[in-house]
Amino acid sequence: MIGYRLEHSTDASQRAAIIHEIGPLLHASWVRLIVDWRLLEPARGTYDSAEVGHLDALVDGLHAAKVKIILTTYSVPSWAQDSYWWKHPPAGYANGPQSFYAIRSAALGDYADLGQFLATHFVGRVQALECWNEPNLWSYIYPQRTAGDANYGARTYLGMLSAFNKGVDRAHTSVKVVAGATAPLGTNDRYRTSPQRFARYLKTHHAASSFDVYSHHPYTPGGTAHPAPNGAPNDTSTTVTLYNLNTLLRLFPGKPFYLTEYGYNTRPSAYFGGFSVAPDIQASYLKTAGLVRLQSDPLAHPGSAGADIGILPAAALHPDAGGSMASRSSQCA
Repeated sequence: MIGYRLEHSTDASQRAAIIHEIGPLLHASWVRLIVDWRLLEPARGTYDSAEVGHLDALVDGLHAAKVKIILTTYSVPSWAQDSYWWKHPPAGYANGPQSFYAIRSAALGDYADLGQFLATHFVGRVQALECWNEPNLWSYIYPQRTAGDANYGARTYLGMLSAFNKGVDRAHTSVKVVAGATAPLGTNDRYRTSPQRFARYLKTHHAASSFDVYSHHPYTPGGTAHPAPNGAPNDTSTTVTLYNLNTLLRLFPGKPFYLTEYGYNTRPSAYFGGFSVAPDIQASYLKTAGLVRLQSDPLAHPGSAGADIGILPAAALHPDAGGSMASRSSQCA
């Protein structure tokens, strides 16, 4: 896994060097950039010109290098948060705003406006807009469940997705709306929802009308007994890796399916469960990953049942680390 901190690169020459490596050298066909809603719209109704300019510079450079782009939104501004949670924080957090608190219902219209703005502003330069990052984790939507609502996180996301899609539709562009972007593991508690449960909730509540593409992050969680891509996760009822990706593929058979994050850590990371994989083994794993997707199910073949799969060996870095994702696979869209 090679991490590029493109979103944090403010030096033009450094940015140009990274884009040159992603495009002409690695021949990446797609890059995923993170859009921090807090920074983009710090005050309601006003988009920060410096942040917009920074995104423009990144997008323009990648577009010139003939790299396609997915923009992924995350991070709720304080003015858009449900302030109830400010006084009911998760363990270890003080009272007050946190970017992971659920959006308040009155701000869904603002999130729709964000979708419209991104689709309009980046028309012709960005090919897809992803509605949130890993919404089945508390670090992006908190809480995932409450005493009175076992599907609080998924229900919150469903409202966001519907609003975001309506905003993008208002722009009348060809940009695709990507839903899901789920993390691989969830224990169905206050902090995490399994990707299976999350996706099934969306399907049951007819969310398919609000997106063009579904996505997932099939990382191997730390502590997995068999970490290779063709190895089963410890618990297939709470985890979706490449091994059992069909669990999600079959839920939305008429939709393309993207893997918008995937890889292995070279250095141990607590966020990814503390384990690491040497670069030579990573190379072997990533070759295996491609074969796993092409051999395990006919849905993995582009053009059959509308599922297009991209394995993402280069520049896949979690947004908490300020990274972007690049894919060498032209099958990612």
